[in-house]
Amino acid sequence: MTGPEHPPRLLVTGGAGFIGSCFVRDVLRRRDGTRITVLDKRTYAGNRANLADVEADPETAARFAFIRGDIADPALVRPLVAEADAVVNFAAESHVDRSILEPAAFLRTGVDGVYVLLEAVRAESERAGAGERTTPRLVQVSTDEVYGSIEEGSSLETDPLAP
Repeated sequence: MTGPEHPPRLLVTGGAGFIGSCFVRDVLRRRDGTRITVLDKRTYAGNRANLADVEADPETAARFAFIRGDIADPALVRPLVAEADAVVNFAAESHVDRSILEPAAFLRTGVDGVYVLLEAVRAESERAGAGERTTPRLVQVSTDEVYGSIEEGSSLETDPLAP
């Protein structure tokens, strides 16, 4: 449940990456009481410095927590999801060339990690069904790379997937 007495609590995975950190900064700058926990593995794509201004501002820092970890770790993810009203998943391996050189990392994050998030949300949904909490939401974020190469212009959500 959210409202003035219980502002939203978000778990933002991949929140130290370029896109995720922009989201975190934008939401916290609204100063509406939203609390954010960032879970980030801090690989080549995650940079804690992207969140430096959040941590330097006493008001936003009070509503922010950073945890270094892997979304594919159920023991870490489950209690974090249990505390969240919503999960926004930006965690991803990036750079197509890296997927050719190191496909296991892409599978761990993009398949195993998303599965762990889904299972944690499902477990919390069962708690919601028992009246113990509200049902958490999961928002899966992706890039236009799922549409393949675009010769001109930009991708549309209605374009066929061609990763």
